[in-house]
Amino acid sequence: MTSPSVATWTDEFLWSKRRLGDPLADETIAAILLDNQKGEIDQIFQMLVRNRTFPNPAFDVLPERLKKIVEDYFVKTRRLPDWAEPFKLAVATDVFKLYGPKILLLLLCKSLPLCYTCWRGAKVLYRTGRLRVHDGSLDSFTRRLMETAQFVVNILTLNSFEHDGLAIVSIQKVRLMHAVIRYHAQQHRWDLETYGVPINQQDLVGTLLSFGVVIIDGLKQMGIELTPEESEAYLHLWKVVGHMIGVDDDLNSENADDGRFLMNAILEQQAGKSPDGGREGAELTEACIDLMNSRLSFGPFRNLPAVFVRFFIGDNYADLLDVPKEDDPNDSAAINAIQWLDKGFRSTSDRHLLLGAVGRAFSNQMIGLVMAYYNGAKSEQFYLPSALTDTWESEKPDFRIPPAKTIEEVIFYLDKVARHFRSQNNPIGLFCAIYKLVTLRVQDGLKAGMFENPVEMEQVDVGFGNRYFEALNQYFDGKPASAPWQLSFDAARTLITTDQYIFSAANAHISYDLPIVVAEVYQGKDIQLFSNDFVKMNGLFEDMYDQMNDNVGRVFRPFGTFVKYFSDKIKAVESAVMKQGREQAWANSLALYEAKTESERQRLLTDLEAKAAKMGNLVARPPWILRLPLIYVARKEFGTTAHKVDVMLRTALLPTIS
Repeated sequence: MTSPSVATWTDEFLWSKRRLGDPLADETIAAILLDNQKGEIDQIFQMLVRNRTFPNPAFDVLPERLKKIVEDYFVKTRRLPDWAEPFKLAVATDVFKLYGPKILLLLLCKSLPLCYTCWRGAKVLYRTGRLRVHDGSLDSFTRRLMETAQFVVNILTLNSFEHDGLAIVSIQKVRLMHAVIRYHAQQHRWDLETYGVPINQQDLVGTLLSFGVVIIDGLKQMGIELTPEESEAYLHLWKVVGHMIGVDDDLNSENADDGRFLMNAILEQQAGKSPDGGREGAELTEACIDLMNSRLSFGPFRNLPAVFVRFFIGDNYADLLDVPKEDDPNDSAAINAIQWLDKGFRSTSDRHLLLGAVGRAFSNQMIGLVMAYYNGAKSEQFYLPSALTDTWESEKPDFRIPPAKTIEEVIFYLDKVARHFRSQNNPIGLFCAIYKLVTLRVQDGLKAGMFENPVEMEQVDVGFGNRYFEALNQYFDGKPASAPWQLSFDAARTLITTDQYIFSAANAHISYDLPIVVAEVYQGKDIQLFSNDFVKMNGLFEDMYDQMNDNVGRVFRPFGTFVKYFSDKIKAVESAVMKQGREQAWANSLALYEAKTESERQRLLTDLEAKAAKMGNLVARPPWILRLPLIYVARKEFGTTAHKVDVMLRTALLPTIS
């Protein structure tokens, strides 16, 4: 095995790779043609197109010699390389499970358009006859696009690299189909000197890179940064694919920086306008945009896919492909407003915050697009494994949270909801994880007998939990929650720090919910009997500062360094803020408890809701002088939301309750 090296990827070396195809697959086609069996080539090609699994009885109709050649090919190409790491392959499929719709959107808006800028490679795609038909319709091209999307789904599905799994069979089919296309193209006046071998080694690795490192960079443009482990696993998977699909070892790297270098070198050498005036790349991109327009956009957002393509590939490449510009007269007022606002965001940053956020939102429609597609050539529907659709379509869970009666039930549902939000990569899960730990500590305090009024303490804790569950059920049903909670839920759709997510929710729960619950539980009783327990309950929260600060330090590492040297001072500030919040919550509890009439109580509740919402807004949307550095911190935080939820569930530094 020849290791890939940036030092060898010279301009001359890359040109030489345009002269090379895929010997193993090409030799298989050559063996079939020994008896001049051109009809069998077409028959085999149709079998590859129409059948998803192999070994397949369809091959039984072939003459024995041809059947043996084809079956020998499938035997030779079914093994994973010895260096393939199953754990990394599994992690890569987790990445797709988390971000699949976004990856599919990037496929259409970034990966494929970048490939189409390479006019020599685009020529063979355009001329194979599978992309467009003579009446100008997009049916054939749509089929090819969806087959590419299906290939990516097959590759990134869990366990698909097991023996004769979906990924392996998909790679084997595509590899042999490439050889068939190479054969057919060269039979029809193919200019080898100008274009090189059809689907040559350079084209193959360029496409592979567009599915690998280009996707990682596209996710970053959306504001999604994979962890180093996720990135390494994702690129490892595509290196395995490259090996199995026939990419030369000296081109096949899993290093992200090397991949970017190679992709840029290929684009620098190959991207451009066709010297013969051909618009193959532009038309392929146009058809890609038309497909998205037909399925993903509507009304005032009609031309948004073109804006996405220009955003993701950049103006230079977009101009090569004749992608409409920002001042396109066909754009609606809504599109113009999005682009104008995005420019405003970019004036303070080199990243398109708004367009990245819009891209994340629109990517969810990819599920409907692919699931609705019917492939007439194969007489089958686009296939998405249920494990993926269950995740991608379950923005709202298939359950609602019933009123809890015990603290154990509160913990059970907090755990269930936290796992749901973690699977969705939804920041709402951050507070849910913290809340679960807090409730476990209250439970431990009850078991240790630390409270003077244990019955009422559990009633407060259960009532407190039910207020949270009521807000979550409203969120799941798409109904507005109380103002502090609605603000917190809305904040989870924006780019803010982990602490801002957690404290915007904690503010709603402590500043608004807690006084209501305490007043309700002690209605008709002496509320002053609860004052000591109220302090002790909040003391359990203060014991969590070391753990919380360590957690935040793992998410934003500069803070971790700061905590190492200034832990006591940080905790003193946190304690002072907590004390002020606790005293205000107790004062509000007393005010509600002492209300003489229902109208007075409603007036207090209205005032309490408004003040809690105002405070929550200050946490989630601070003044610009604070917001800009916080946005910087949010971008620099380590890991996905799912990773952060796992971090928030750590308990190693929590003191034992006795």
